[in-house]
This record gives sequence, structure tokens and C-alpha cells, in this order.
Amino acid sequence: MDKIKTVLIDTDESFLRRLNSLLANFKEVEVIGAFENANEGLDFILKNEPDLAFVQIEMPNLSGLEIAEEISKRETNVKIILVSEHSHYAVKALKVMVFDYLLKPISIDELKTSLQRFNIKYKINLNNRELQIIREMSNGLSSQNIGEKLCISRHTVDTYRRSILEKTACQNTAQLIKFSLKSGLI
Repeated sequence: MDKIKTVLIDTDESFLRRLNSLLANFKEVEVIGAFENANEGLDFILKNEPDLAFVQIEMPNLSGLEIAEEISKRETNVKIILVSEHSHYAVKALKVMVFDYLLKPISIDELKTSLQRFNIKYKINLNNRELQIIREMSNGLSSQNIGEKLCISRHTVDTYRRSILEKTACQNTAQLIKFSLKSGLI
């Protein structure tokens, strides 16, 4: 899987460092730019077209909502995660079709869930059979039972399970089921 090319825009230098440090925990993420100036960040995004941008909402001169609106006007696949200390911007964020909305301070778990959702939606290509297997796993079926139900061998089911865990960056079945429920896969 290709790395998620990511840009960070926030006027708080310490938050940028912390977010960059948190993102370093995810091998699938590559931070290609970090900006305290909103205009510089927007210019960089438009020139480099990253996969994902974490953008602070409240900034002087150009707000995160304005950046999201500008990016949505362009023919680009950049997805925006708006970041704020206040929840009252959430409705406005949904109107400009941002990918996610996170409240500061961002926890590693919130970040992981958001990145997994991004991967599932835009980077991970789960096929119909893999989705079927996830659904059956969530129903508590063993590999043997899933194989019988889907008319495939247990070994084939196990191969699919390993592939699914790798694609989703989940460590085990319990984590996969929890993630699948949170992200709306099942």
C-alpha cells in the first residue's frame, strides 16, 4: 500500500510537533509538509496534492473551513481533517464535506481510528469476499464455519483473514471487528 502523503496546517507550533510525533507512529503515513501559515499550507496542498491534510479551523487570514472550501472547488482528491478545540464547528465542517473532524487534544486512538477509516475508504481495496468474511467473523464464525458457509476451504479463509488484517493494520480479530463496527464496514 502506498503511504498516505499528509500535510499539517496549524498556527500552534507545539501542536504541529505533537501531531507530527503522533503520526510518526503510523508506518503508512508520510508527513510531507507542516505549516503555521494557512496561505503557505494551502499553496503547498494545491501544488503537491497530498492524500490528506490536517487543518486547524481557527486561523487568522484564512480559516480551515475556507481552506476546505477552496480545495473542494478544485479537481483534487485531497481529503481534509479539520482540527479544533471547539465542537461547535462540526456542522459547518460537514457542510464543506471534510473527511473528519477531530477535537484537540487528539488522542492516539482517535488518530488511529480516523486513519483506519481513511485507509478503508480511499487506500484499502477490500473486495466483496473480504467484506463477507469480515461480516462472518463478526458473527463469531470460525474459519472452518466461514469456509463451509461460503463454499471455500478453511485455508482460503485464513489467507483472506491475514490479508484483511494486513490491509487494515489491525493486529488481531478482536481489533478488526471493533474497527469494522466503528468505521461502518459491518
